Amino acid sequence: MSGLRRLWTLPLALTFAAPALAACPQALAVYGEEASAAEIAFSGPLSDADGMQHRFRLSFAGNGVTMDGVVMMAGEPDRPWGVILHQCPEGDATGAEIAACTVWEGPVYGIDAKGSAGWLPVLDANHDASDSLLLPDFGAAVMRSQAWMAKQITSVPGDVFALKACQE
Repeated sequence: MSGLRRLWTLPLALTFAAPALAACPQALAVYGEEASAAEIAFSGPLSDADGMQHRFRLSFAGNGVTMDGVVMMAGEPDRPWGVILHQCPEGDATGAEIAACTVWEGPVYGIDAKGSAGWLPVLDANHDASDSLLLPDFGAAVMRSQAWMAKQITSVPGDVFALKACQE
């Protein structure tokens, strides 16, 4: 009888544990943008020595274009500030070289399930991921990028990316 009881309580315990597993930390979130099939995948928790709040990879499905992104605290007042770069030179680069490879920069907003916008959570790597990200004017910035002008990207992305997965 006790063996049967253990078998019965295990599925019940797993049922109650499932909601905790459903949460995804912001540092492991993957977001998608429908119009261009663009995807933002965060790189995981960073060490304090990194100096950035988040790192991520932005990729465009079907054309192989990838871009690197970071979120740091900047501005007045201090807030999550994103920068997306494409084909920057390796090693030491001049300000002009960095400016030439910068596709987008601006504040990064997290949007919850009710549609309320706030700053992207950055101070705690384990903070639950936002339901969506808002990168204001991202689509317009892509249209001014070298990747767009070289026709490597042909679908204009929107500015909102919806949570679609959580990395392990």
